[in-house]
Amino acid sequence: MLKNPIIGLAVGALIVFATHAVATADPLPKGFERHKFNGSVRPEVEDGVTRFEIFDRQCSNVDYGDGRGENDCRNGNVRSTIRCTRDMRVGESVEYKFDFRLDPTFAYKGWHNNSANGFYPDGWDSHLRLASWEGPAIHNFIYMLKADTRNGVNFLARQCQKPQDFGKWATFSLKIRWANDESGWVTASCDNKVIYAAEGEATNQAPHCWESNECEPQSNRDPKSFNFILGPVMMGWGGDWKSYDHHTSQFDVVQPDGIGIDVRNVSVTRGVNNYSAEQAALLKTLQQQLSDLGCKPGNLEGKPDKVTRQAALSCRKFESGSLPQALNLTTLQAFADAYAKPETASLPSGNAAAGTENLSSKPRTYIKLGEMLAMKTGKDTKVNSNFFGKIKGARKGQNELDFIILGQFDYTDNTFSQLSFVLQDNLSKAEVNAAAKCGYGTIRFPDGTDHVEIRMNHSGNTFSSPPRTDCLIQALGKRPASQVPYLTTGFADLAKSMVSDGGWKKLRHEGLKIFVKRVADGEITVGG
Repeated sequence: MLKNPIIGLAVGALIVFATHAVATADPLPKGFERHKFNGSVRPEVEDGVTRFEIFDRQCSNVDYGDGRGENDCRNGNVRSTIRCTRDMRVGESVEYKFDFRLDPTFAYKGWHNNSANGFYPDGWDSHLRLASWEGPAIHNFIYMLKADTRNGVNFLARQCQKPQDFGKWATFSLKIRWANDESGWVTASCDNKVIYAAEGEATNQAPHCWESNECEPQSNRDPKSFNFILGPVMMGWGGDWKSYDHHTSQFDVVQPDGIGIDVRNVSVTRGVNNYSAEQAALLKTLQQQLSDLGCKPGNLEGKPDKVTRQAALSCRKFESGSLPQALNLTTLQAFADAYAKPETASLPSGNAAAGTENLSSKPRTYIKLGEMLAMKTGKDTKVNSNFFGKIKGARKGQNELDFIILGQFDYTDNTFSQLSFVLQDNLSKAEVNAAAKCGYGTIRFPDGTDHVEIRMNHSGNTFSSPPRTDCLIQALGKRPASQVPYLTTGFADLAKSMVSDGGWKKLRHEGLKIFVKRVADGEITVGG
């Protein structure tokens, strides 16, 4: 028996209150659970609205359980999220949809990130994500919905909501066919307006891949399952935060009153189609137009496929720049309008019958090549892009390319006036001296390392190898030496490989994209 009746009354009242609270609390959205790494404020639902809040340093000490001995507090992450309990798999078509509303007091500015140059305007990135789609491995994030006061709410740097609209409800939808081949497609929409679309590509690979974006560019991961996480996560600076300038802790700054976001109408729907009935009807019209012109689309049923996309691009030779660079649901109307014009029938025939991109010949060497970083984008003339790649069939230790393309692109004739390749391998002092004796200079990076520059000779539409490349090969170590021939005499193969696998379309510098395609088509000669 309780000796103090006042205490007994208080405890009894507490029990009654707690029971009532549990009985009246709204459940989480169907198919979701609270994330085990949430901070001190867990998501709650009231009247169908899930409320998420994060506060400065209110993190979780729960070990990740992957053997690294890490947790959110150590890495500076603060989160309040729910996760979809069913992971989707390769081959499934899904729509993820929800309404969101950021607190109008939201004030996070983001941060300047050199790795985000070429992806975000001025390299201004965000540590705050509102939703993510992730593979099962460490640092295997594929897509994120981010937010800051410069770029607003954005998906792959495409703005979903303007900063001045914070506080208003908006609807985000991601339709995707998860795929590790060209059968994949993805469409992101905000308030029923498409902000990003891609077709005919592997959707299990991150289009924006750098380490601080939870993606390792050279890891070559091939995830087969995908988890959906909803709710705010402020990523930190990681365990190495002391090595960065101007950081006082591993945490990025969360405003004193915290960051809040409301979400409602959350749904995950399987078995969706990419094209609406109206878009499918328009595609069917385009396919019939291509067929009438003697070009063979993949089908006449209004279904998007690779052959139709290639036929639309190459059935007729349109004036340069008059058609979009790819056929997808956002550019479908432009293609349909172009092929509906009577004068289109009299244009010269393209290369649709071949069923492939317009390559002058197949590459002798196949190289899976990707661009990690573009320091200049759009119509800038200065090019500084970092490439990495795997050479199929080459011996281990000599099967990787890691180089930078430097140069000055001239948009008047769509070619480079200056073109150099810079190897990423660090050179020893002896290698620097030996390269100099062969007539090759080096560039010193800010970290103090030296790298050889191979400046190509230029005459018209030909970029010939500089003299004494054999001497340079002898001057360098085994790994950098093995890369020299691929750049000085085999760059056409690199270009053809990028065109054959569609990688050239993802290049962020417009001039470099034009250049690579022209090299692949045989319009520009690089090396021999």
